[in-house]
Amino acid sequence: MNRALALVCLLVAACSETQAGGEVDMVTPLDAAAIDAGVIADPQVIDLSGSYADTGGTGNDAFCARGSRDQGYKVGVLVTFGSGTQCEGTGRAALQGERARISLSRTANGEAIAGCSFDAYFDGSALALPGSVPAACAAVCSDRASLAGASFALIEQGDAAARGAAGRDMQKLCAD
Repeated sequence: MNRALALVCLLVAACSETQAGGEVDMVTPLDAAAIDAGVIADPQVIDLSGSYADTGGTGNDAFCARGSRDQGYKVGVLVTFGSGTQCEGTGRAALQGERARISLSRTANGEAIAGCSFDAYFDGSALALPGSVPAACAAVCSDRASLAGASFALIEQGDAAARGAAGRDMQKLCAD
């Protein structure tokens, strides 16, 4: 039994593809076939620009991005935890494949912050922040609030939709 299990593990390992050289955005043959069939979005052409809302159904959390893959994006984020507990800030993002590098640089009241940068996952229709963010990100949050693990679904694509995303302390998250 143990030999059979070991053989199966070796066969699975032999069939898997490695991504040597740090090529995290390499498209596997299976992914390429799914992209060609229209089953999944091509990670090299997806666009972050748009307005997003929480996927938990409360409708209070928001994310917006305006700009382009080539020039980068201006972003805003609002994550709520009841009526007075929240995280709200603005910054920039860069998109490479399905990785969105988000750097928040301003709090909701305009104070500059540094060190709040993290990688989020974006598949073309949903954005998921990591389960752990740098301690510096606490600057955009009130007590007992965190950006960690927040997720958002794309509501409407484009810069115009992003400009309309409402904040709490900020009237518009992605205003000009």
